[in-house]
Amino acid sequence: MIKHLLSLLLLTSFISGPCFANAPSSARLAIVIDDLGNSLQAGLNAIALPADVTFAVMPHRKHSKRLAQRAARLGKDVILHAPMSTINGLKLGPGALNEALSESEFKTKLAFSLESIPFAKGMNNHMGSQLTTNPVAMMWVMEVLKEKQLFFLDSRTSAKSVGFTTAQTMGLPSASRDIFLDNEINIEHIHRQFKKAIAVAEKYGSAIAIGHPYKTTISYLEHVLPQLTGTHISVHKISDLLKEGITPRPDSARESRPASTPNLDAFIHAYLQTSELEKKEKMSDLD
Repeated sequence: MIKHLLSLLLLTSFISGPCFANAPSSARLAIVIDDLGNSLQAGLNAIALPADVTFAVMPHRKHSKRLAQRAARLGKDVILHAPMSTINGLKLGPGALNEALSESEFKTKLAFSLESIPFAKGMNNHMGSQLTTNPVAMMWVMEVLKEKQLFFLDSRTSAKSVGFTTAQTMGLPSASRDIFLDNEINIEHIHRQFKKAIAVAEKYGSAIAIGHPYKTTISYLEHVLPQLTGTHISVHKISDLLKEGITPRPDSARESRPASTPNLDAFIHAYLQTSELEKKEKMSDLD
């Protein structure tokens, strides 16, 4: 399948290559892959992505330490993906932070989680639709991060999150997620979300997109990221984005229309054609 797909990609690049005569100025895109730690193979597949992707690793999972070390050795950014309480009481697993903890318990637990992830440069929240709306809890998070000179990325699992604003108030290097790539796990949705992230980056200079180590997401990124070579879009580590500066943007930026440049639709058309062909071949093998 991969060889066939790459052949189609080369063909479509000649047939309908993007025109950059009216292309926007340089746009910086950061991509974060959450939820690493449970599956070794899924984590390794994600880390092999051909770009400066950032990896958010959950604490105290079977493969967390190994995956964090692997990503760091390849020069990728590693951050803690800290589990936080949700409004619907979902089970969070080891390292979970919630409002029932005392300040001492909370900070000790967070510090232990950070220490469990080698080379962590910062953290973002895993779930947390409840805890990220709690100003006191978010202050405790930022106090721990500030002491350790780490940054905070607000995953924005709640529109009422005060994580980013708390970090900003405390002078902590911080950013906020713009786009979720795969809240629906199908290639067409991921493609549309990716182009929305590009649109935000074009308008504001940068954008942050979060995805997960799903096979569909990783396969999409594996093949679409090289298509950005030579365009005005560049993929950056979160730490580099923070050093270079991030222009504030309104919540409405997350509803941007998908970008039209670079022309990635030719890519997705080839991808879908190949997938459909593979399905037909599998069906014929069963007959």
